[in-house]
Amino acid sequence: MPISSEQDLERAVEEFQRLSDAPDESKEGERRRVLDADIKAYYAQCSDALRPGKPRHE
Repeated sequence: MPISSEQDLERAVEEFQRLSDAPDESKEGERRRVLDADIKAYYAQCSDALRPGKPRHE
């Protein structure tokens, strides 16, 4: 499912992170690859309109 809002992006990134340890050959690994492609497509399409991320705490 394509990402169409910042809320969708946040959910996709959270799910992607939860799936970080999934084996590449598994259904979860496939889902992670789909999410990765969707996230990258959204950034490429909307990068100029995205709000800045949280600043790093030092």
